[in-house]
Amino acid sequence: MTKREELELFLERVDELIDSKYILADVKLANMLKSIASSGTLLALFQNCLTDFDYQAAQKKYLVKSQHLSSDKGEFILPPNSRELLAFIFTVLVDIDAKRINLNDFINKYFYVDGSCASSYDAFITAMIKPFKNSVKMLMDSVIEGKLQDPIEALTEEEERRAREKEEKEQTERREKELLKKAYGASIKAVKDILLEDKQKVKASKLKEDVKDEFILVIDMLANVIESEDKDAIRYAFVSYKYAVKSKPFAFFGRAKKIATYIKDVINGLS
Repeated sequence: MTKREELELFLERVDELIDSKYILADVKLANMLKSIASSGTLLALFQNCLTDFDYQAAQKKYLVKSQHLSSDKGEFILPPNSRELLAFIFTVLVDIDAKRINLNDFINKYFYVDGSCASSYDAFITAMIKPFKNSVKMLMDSVIEGKLQDPIEALTEEEERRAREKEEKEQTERREKELLKKAYGASIKAVKDILLEDKQKVKASKLKEDVKDEFILVIDMLANVIESEDKDAIRYAFVSYKYAVKSKPFAFFGRAKKIATYIKDVINGLS
């Protein structure tokens, strides 16, 4: 199916849920979720929304104690943006379909109207399902019209980015373990930790951009050569760092002296 056909099938299934009576809700909900599962684009859209989504934290924000009814009643707060809305409502609907949430108990607690199951179900449809439908339609229309990146492409890029980050993290961890095996490995790690703090401090400072760039260049140079086993390069980079931080004594008080101790340990270890 084309993306438009996938969207139209979803809209047809969600409208069937909206128009159904409570007694048929479980069947209509299952059909709507199947229309999502059968669409690569819709599935990727929800997977993107669910990335780094904290369901437990969201429940505390969007399913809250009612301010107007008895203590055993709650209310649903609509999430403030499409990403959070789709992630939260989709997860709730999946839990209802899987019977982890009892629909009758859920609507009676968070969508209570007058004690009538039908009225509570109508409130659930109006407050949760219709905004869900509208958000999906709006985002899918934007994808189809080329205004928004294809969710499948976005998901692929995100997975590749995470894979790169994982590989880089693993490489860093392996390198640090190898360094710590050396007598001066702890000193190298200490220098790199200090330089990372310095770099963050520079980025957050009110220095002019060109001055920031120069500081970061000096910091990166020392961070890069500290593992090189090139004593002359390490000495040169440290001298550059030392005079750079001395130009801002208040911001970098005692840094050069502190790093000098570790640099001496590294140089001695390379001798």
